Amino acid sequence: MVYDERSDGSSSSDAQDSFQRSMSTKMGAQQVTMPKHIPFPEHATTSEWLSELIMCAFTMGAAIVQFINIYRTNWWMPQLQTRHMVNIELIDPYLRYLILILNTRRFLYCMLLAKWKSNEQRLLRLGIKYGFGGLVQAALGYCAMRLYQQHSYVLLFYLSYPVAVYLIIFGFQLEPFMRTRFELPGVYINDMPVHSCTTNAIQIRDEIETLRHDFNKRFKQLIFTCMLNAYLVLIPCMLALSVQYNVMRAAQHCIIVCLGAFSLCAVFLYPAKYSDTLHRATLHLGSWQRMDREQAAPSQLIVAANAQTWSKYAVYGHATVVKHNGALYRSHGLVTVATPGNASHVRFYKLFHNPTIIYSTLATFQGVVLLVEIASLSAANIEWHFVLSVSFVAFTSMVAFFKLVRDYLITKHLYKAECASIYN
Repeated sequence: MVYDERSDGSSSSDAQDSFQRSMSTKMGAQQVTMPKHIPFPEHATTSEWLSELIMCAFTMGAAIVQFINIYRTNWWMPQLQTRHMVNIELIDPYLRYLILILNTRRFLYCMLLAKWKSNEQRLLRLGIKYGFGGLVQAALGYCAMRLYQQHSYVLLFYLSYPVAVYLIIFGFQLEPFMRTRFELPGVYINDMPVHSCTTNAIQIRDEIETLRHDFNKRFKQLIFTCMLNAYLVLIPCMLALSVQYNVMRAAQHCIIVCLGAFSLCAVFLYPAKYSDTLHRATLHLGSWQRMDREQAAPSQLIVAANAQTWSKYAVYGHATVVKHNGALYRSHGLVTVATPGNASHVRFYKLFHNPTIIYSTLATFQGVVLLVEIASLSAANIEWHFVLSVSFVAFTSMVAFFKLVRDYLITKHLYKAECASIYN
């Protein structure tokens, strides 16, 4: 079963492409049924400015708790003259400025762009982007220079770590440094890609490429953000050379902050509505399963002998057998336009054919982390500052756990009803 739709504005000068189009049209006597999507239920989604505010508050709180772990005082003892919980005078002021700038840069940039969202103000947005971005980089460079002057050259290696990681992941792009979510070339509404239902095979594959690049971009942001948050609570430990503190407790705080930042960032970058957009595109993409000629049944061999050559302009129905690059492939899905043997199409289909697995895995992971954090509070001889550390991260991680469980329940019931409507 093959249905063919020509690309809009395509040229017929190429003889081979014209032949493939004509063959696909001849094969399209029996049309396939295109998938129908169930409307996604309306539920509260976290806006960009609110997600940046939550991440900023989480990282600032984690850094403050780490300073308490290192520079704490016995402020409750009457013989001490201090009434401060932390020896603030022992903390390098430029370290505080460095952490403050890195934590607040995205939230401040988001608030600056909040008033200028229209495309008519594109030049103004570019001016804000490079002006504010240059100011942030200059401030960070000044703080790093003053820290280097007051400490050893080894600190230069410590401070260059996030810069090296950023260059490896993003290169010399400025936008990922200033925003967690930014748009790639394509159709976006409120920083979310939009799926367009079409019967054009080439347009469907182009949309898949756009969505795939958008997913990879968000995943890079996820990795970089959780690593940077862990770094911001680790760098105070590297500078506390003349202070005695519990290294094991400080290291545990870095680990749980990294895991907490991973869950929070995953919730903000991959909400259920976003995965539903990729799921809808997956239903149009379909998948190919390679057939083994030696293990095929006689009836399958007859079908394989009459298999048609795969065409990039055709839309194939379920269980259609095609030939491509000397191999046989059977389509899997209501419709299939994927390129046979394309590994990226196969991974995209497996990952987003049922996004419920993603949220169930993340929710289980977050639940285990919460249980471990709560169980660690029952350890003997636990210090009060570590109780504060674990309690802070566990409390903020419950937000991510709630959203993950909610997205899991929504997608589970939604795609269960979708499967019932498609195959019944």
